[in-house]
Amino acid sequence: MIGFQMGDVENVVIPPYVSPEKVLRTLEKAPVNGGRRDIWAFFRGKMEVHPKNVSGRFYSKRVRTEIWRKFNNDRRFYLQRHRYSGYQMEIARSMFCLCPLGWAPWSPRLVESVALGCVPVIIADGIRLPFSSAVIWPEISLTVAEKDVGKLDKILQRVAATNLTVIQKNLWDPKTRQALLFHNEIQQGDATWQVLVSLSEKLGRSYRSYEFHCAEGILWWWDPRRNGFDDVA
Repeated sequence: MIGFQMGDVENVVIPPYVSPEKVLRTLEKAPVNGGRRDIWAFFRGKMEVHPKNVSGRFYSKRVRTEIWRKFNNDRRFYLQRHRYSGYQMEIARSMFCLCPLGWAPWSPRLVESVALGCVPVIIADGIRLPFSSAVIWPEISLTVAEKDVGKLDKILQRVAATNLTVIQKNLWDPKTRQALLFHNEIQQGDATWQVLVSLSEKLGRSYRSYEFHCAEGILWWWDPRRNGFDDVA
């Protein structure tokens, strides 16, 4: 047997599950590209005033705390710390939806924001986003470094004054929403479809890598110079 070491393991990043039925019910009341978006910047979720927990770790690396302290009194920011059953409708009313890290860099609000047509503002250094071949994230979202969270107002103002309309047009493409939602029965282009496509692509790369390493190993095994035949042309 010819032995060789395979390359690094490749993973498929899968988005959190958000009910497509619930999204559809919200969209029936507030279409993504219709109606008035009267909330400029929105976030509803846990925002600790004192983020250090008993383990000594800081929740959200203090990012959410900084958002609350800096913008809670800014009328352009609609920040809420408690659960609310009409949460998705709030997203559908918003232009920018803040998606800061919590304990993990991701949460379902990223998918909900995209599905409901609110520009996601991703604040999570090093986050890996799903299905980059189907969802062109730089064209439908904003990425803000954790260290720059205090400048959110200026960053969003600049976007609103320049290319917000272009971002919204890209975001409101139904194919983008479809790519992040799982259905009970697989649909062309939906999240299950994208998982299978991603696995197929990675399997193809792994198989080609396997073939290359096998061929490389065989060539090494049958190298004439390795067997003492140095004069072979």
